[in-house]
Amino acid sequence: MKVKTGDCVMSLCLLAGSAALYQQSTKIDTAMVYALGPVFFPRILIGALAVLSLILLFQSLNLKSRKPDCVAKAAVGVDVLILRWSLVGVVVLYLLVLPLLGYLAATIPFLFVGMCLLGPCKGRDLLTYGVVSTGITLGLQYIFASLLKLFLP
Repeated sequence: MKVKTGDCVMSLCLLAGSAALYQQSTKIDTAMVYALGPVFFPRILIGALAVLSLILLFQSLNLKSRKPDCVAKAAVGVDVLILRWSLVGVVVLYLLVLPLLGYLAATIPFLFVGMCLLGPCKGRDLLTYGVVSTGITLGLQYIFASLLKLFLP
C-alpha cells in the first residue's frame, strides 16, 4: 500500500473543513419561509466538497502496489505564464468592479473575457462565449433571486 501523503492530508483537512462548515450552517436562521431556504445552497456546496474530499482520500490511499507513474515535468513557457497572470488580473479586476457595477454588469464581461483567454477566439466562438456567459449569469441570477430568495450585489 502506497500513500500519497500530501493528497491524504489535504483530503482530511477538506473533510474537517466540510464538517465545520456543515456545523456552522446549522446556525443559519431558518425561521423565515423561503422556497428552498437559506441553508439549501451552502449545504449543496458543503456536500460536494465532502464527496470530492472522500474521492481524493481514496485516491491517495493507493491500495494496489504498483510502479509509480512516470510524469514528465512540463516546462512553463512564457505564454503559459502570461495566461496565468492574465487570469489572475481578470479575477482581481472582477472583484474590484463587482461592488461598483453590480452582479449582472460585472459577471457577463468577466465570464466572456475568461472564456476568450482560455479558448479559441474566432468569430463563431466569440458569439458562443457571449451567449454562454449571458445565459450562465442570468440563470444564476434567477436561481439566487427567485428560488433561493438571496439577492446578488
